[in-house]
Amino acid sequence: MEKLNLLRDKESKVFFHYLIPAICSTLVTSVYLLVDTLIIGQGVGALGISALNIFMPFFLIFNGLGLLFGIGSGILISAEDGMGNKKKSNQYFITGLVSVVSLALVLSLIWNHYLESLCVFLGANDDTIGLVLEYGKCIMMFAPVFIMSNYLAPIIRNMKNPKLVMCGVLTGSFLNIILDYVFVFPMDMGMFGAALATVIGSVTTVLVLSTHFIKKQNRVKINKETISLKLVAPILKCGFSSLIMEVANGFVIFIFNIQILKYIGNNGIVVYGIISNCVLVGLALFNGVAQAAQPIIATNFGAKESSRVKKVLKYAMITTTIIGISLFAVVFLFTGQVIQIFVKANAEILSVGIPALRLYLSAFCIMNINILISGYFQSVGKEKIAIYVSIVRGFLLNIILAFVLPSVLPATILWAIVPLSELITLIGIAFYAKNSSTIENTALNEEFISA
Repeated sequence: MEKLNLLRDKESKVFFHYLIPAICSTLVTSVYLLVDTLIIGQGVGALGISALNIFMPFFLIFNGLGLLFGIGSGILISAEDGMGNKKKSNQYFITGLVSVVSLALVLSLIWNHYLESLCVFLGANDDTIGLVLEYGKCIMMFAPVFIMSNYLAPIIRNMKNPKLVMCGVLTGSFLNIILDYVFVFPMDMGMFGAALATVIGSVTTVLVLSTHFIKKQNRVKINKETISLKLVAPILKCGFSSLIMEVANGFVIFIFNIQILKYIGNNGIVVYGIISNCVLVGLALFNGVAQAAQPIIATNFGAKESSRVKKVLKYAMITTTIIGISLFAVVFLFTGQVIQIFVKANAEILSVGIPALRLYLSAFCIMNINILISGYFQSVGKEKIAIYVSIVRGFLLNIILAFVLPSVLPATILWAIVPLSELITLIGIAFYAKNSSTIENTALNEEFISA
């Protein structure tokens, strides 16, 4: 396997070497949910999609917790490697590993105990609670596996083994697709079958990723010297905006489920379930670009190679812009076909869904930039700004607009809230970069000027 020097090899070569494996690793959860939604939509029906959408915030919390420690540790590992501090780099990895495993086990016990109450809180009613629990009980038993998958992927990528991450994700996803079909259709196992296939796929991914540590040079020892509670705080600080982004996505789904049911009705919930899955795929691609750039930027920033940081940011900006525009173009041109892929839609669902998908998913052309910039701020030590961006675009704007606008404008304004939130956030970032003269923001400002 080719080993690249992040500080010396050509910037474009290094970035694209990391890009595809990074995108594959971030696609893992969205692929699982997408396949489940497609199979459930055809095998169980529209009510099954509604049930899956109610449970979806849990998956995003799994993502967020894994990335909190995975991205947080990974950034610090890359930065310490860039400065030549191998011992400190290993300490960050071990401390992050012990922390995430401990937290995952504790939370899994709590979630399993209160699962039904949590699902009702998220919007399950008499029509959907049975399906939600049928799916959710199986998933929750293996919550630590989903969290570990999202922890290991960025860590191993930062340890300069992105192709193994890609292999692990592809293997798990392929197995999930096969088993999903077999369990739901020939074996008629319904929601439980879809959940079981997802669990088996995720376990497979974790097992493949774990082979990284079989090699002698990659083996790690856990002892008092490699674990330091003092390192937990900087790990959380670096990874917190990743947690915020994922939890915010889950919270937005929760709030939108409530508001859409109130103002549009059950057909709106079905349409929003389709939109949520499309958004998850987009987010996975955009996060993949950001995570491909992250170890390269963090390593070169640690080594004070500012010119290389600027070039990598430029490649990432161009790549994520192309992906965002392409995704929106596909959805805009083939909206009806996209809806029919998920569910056997009637005229009412199509009449709600076609304008809804086109309006909501126009956000693909803006959120991609915001996600990249937030990841950039994480990589160059601007954690507070990254957290601010994540909170504003993920929580504040979406919540305020979701409760205010439908009360004074037609209900269809709900589909425009996310694009509006992303646009306002991007304008704020551009204003911040333009009025700041630090080295990190100079690189960012140059990208806005060139755009």
